[in-house]
Amino acid sequence: MIFGAIEISITCPKCDHPIPLNGPLEIVHCNHCQSDITIPHDYWKGIFEDMVGEIKNEFKEGEGSNSNIFGMFKTTLMYGRLHARCSNCKKDVTVDPNIDTVVTWNCPKCSTPITVLPPPDWFRKLCPSIKLLVNADLQSKTGEETPAVSGPIVFSCPKCGGALTVDGTKRLVPCEYCSVKVYLPDDLWIRLHPVKTKERWFIGLE
Repeated sequence: MIFGAIEISITCPKCDHPIPLNGPLEIVHCNHCQSDITIPHDYWKGIFEDMVGEIKNEFKEGEGSNSNIFGMFKTTLMYGRLHARCSNCKKDVTVDPNIDTVVTWNCPKCSTPITVLPPPDWFRKLCPSIKLLVNADLQSKTGEETPAVSGPIVFSCPKCGGALTVDGTKRLVPCEYCSVKVYLPDDLWIRLHPVKTKERWFIGLE
């Protein structure tokens, strides 16, 4: 099996901030403007239709390319022919090419989780030569996701100094002492909802 490495992000069409696409997602959430962005299947088809041929037939192991694409989205793309590896210690991953369900194990060198899974049906139809995904995110993130910090935290009302109990489910929090509605600042909101960073994922080609 031949593997290709992918790093890809788009610019949010509403606020121009970068959004990582750490897998073939159908919807992503912009943590800056709180918009949910739909990623059409045709977008993914355009990304992969030429890339797959280059990885299989043109690149040698360790070779790749960078692209800035101005189309449906402003896209920053890095791709190349590279064996699937641990995201932390970079140790090559041994993958069963016949995997037909989600399989997760810990890297034997550094214990970082590694996930191998078949592509979703819609993606398989678009790119039939892609048989496996490694460390790819398939779960769409939206503004309704659970806050990263477990349990409430305390924040002071900027008007009266009263204690606000913040659980991260809403960014506009009413103060029970002075009745003003407090908009949580960026540093607190990011602590509750950490910004997703761009990560490398892999495709397995027959």
